[in-house]
Amino acid sequence: MEVNNKAFNEQLDSFVKEYPNFQKKTDSDDPYLKGILDIPDDEGIVAGSFSVEIHPTSDFPYAFPILYEVGGEIPCEADWHKYSDGSCCLTVRAKEKLMCKNGINLVWFVQNIAVPYFANQLYKKQTGKYLQEYSHGGEGIWEFYAELFHSRDYRVWRRCLENSFGNSKFERNGECYCNSGKKYKKCHLPIENEIRSIGKTQIENDFKYMRLI
Repeated sequence: MEVNNKAFNEQLDSFVKEYPNFQKKTDSDDPYLKGILDIPDDEGIVAGSFSVEIHPTSDFPYAFPILYEVGGEIPCEADWHKYSDGSCCLTVRAKEKLMCKNGINLVWFVQNIAVPYFANQLYKKQTGKYLQEYSHGGEGIWEFYAELFHSRDYRVWRRCLENSFGNSKFERNGECYCNSGKKYKKCHLPIENEIRSIGKTQIENDFKYMRLI
């Protein structure tokens, strides 16, 4: 699939300097990264290593690149957050959009997304469970929105969406509509700004997937 990978390509040289275990590769004229990613423990000692590839996406740097685990250390199963093609399920799409709203770079992606993902995989190998992780599929999307809205009450979700994308006005210094007792400006007003960053289309698609609309 042809992608607009200019932003990705511009970062390859600086990335390889930061991570010398990686090399630039080319597949059908699309450069990508391939190498060994070492995962340190809390004391900085390498706890495990994974063979990975990082490929561009059309929305980068406003979306994650595609991360593949190609060494076969992780099963291609939903419970392990790895797809059948070897790509890694890193988080729900809406959270990704929030994390990338100002643009990201490859070094940030590896440090803040890839390394924690593989550290969690090592933790599961040792304990049989993840330390912190959204569930797979619709349940994980629901968990994200419950966290984002600071509520498990779907009525609060709907009110927040109405304020985010509709003409509803709410007094900044008034008590928030979620009945938290906090002022609106200190409670759900900042969340509404994040909702707009995710975008109405993404949220509607997520809600349809969860069968909430």
